[in-house]
Amino acid sequence: MPYTTTTLSEIRERLRDKYEQVPFWDQEEARLAINEALLVWGLFTGFWKQRVTIATIPNQYLYGLPSSLIYRMRVEFSTSSGASAGTVVESTGREDLDNGRPRWRQETTASGGSVPTAPAVWVPVSLQSIYLWPAHAVGSGSLILDGVSATPILVDDPDTIDVGDDLLTALLGYALHVLAFKRPGPWFAGTFSYFVDFLKLAGEQNSQIKTSQIYRRALGQDYRWLKPLTGVPTQIDRLAAQVTQG
Repeated sequence: MPYTTTTLSEIRERLRDKYEQVPFWDQEEARLAINEALLVWGLFTGFWKQRVTIATIPNQYLYGLPSSLIYRMRVEFSTSSGASAGTVVESTGREDLDNGRPRWRQETTASGGSVPTAPAVWVPVSLQSIYLWPAHAVGSGSLILDGVSATPILVDDPDTIDVGDDLLTALLGYALHVLAFKRPGPWFAGTFSYFVDFLKLAGEQNSQIKTSQIYRRALGQDYRWLKPLTGVPTQIDRLAAQVTQG
């Protein structure tokens, strides 16, 4: 479904229309609820994407990422500065790199031997930094990173987001559910279906989130927290009981 540009002012009006009665919230409460819906959606789905390009520096293996990119997902390398596409750089773990190439920090694309002549591996160090192996000896190349960008926060009435109508409906439902928290029980319970619809749409957008314990619990599908954590017989206890009975 095509995206449309919608302002904060328009979203507030849609929120009032969805309630179909005199709103029990003020403008600021509506804004905060809408932004909470956006933040939770971004958390569950990584919906807002961004591509950034970083110039390689001779012999440097640690790179920081722009603050606007909160999580990196894919890295490419290009020998030309500012290129829009390049060769995919594979991801790995720091332990694997340390074990497989103990001297990797001293290796560059000019080292020769078994060392690749172009960066071949990247390692996540933190949300906003990565290691690159081997380091680019020449520099002036490009690391092209695709990742999740910060969720847009709506502050003023003209501020906009670009979303499809289905998603906007789900966001409005979540916001209304949050706002209903200030009303007596039946009002809040009556909006729970909006919350469930929001979570189901998030699951369709990002199938991996369905395996999350937080997601299952929010949908009421995870009952492990109801089970006692102390005094539960272990396998050894059961074996001991069998021996005693025998």
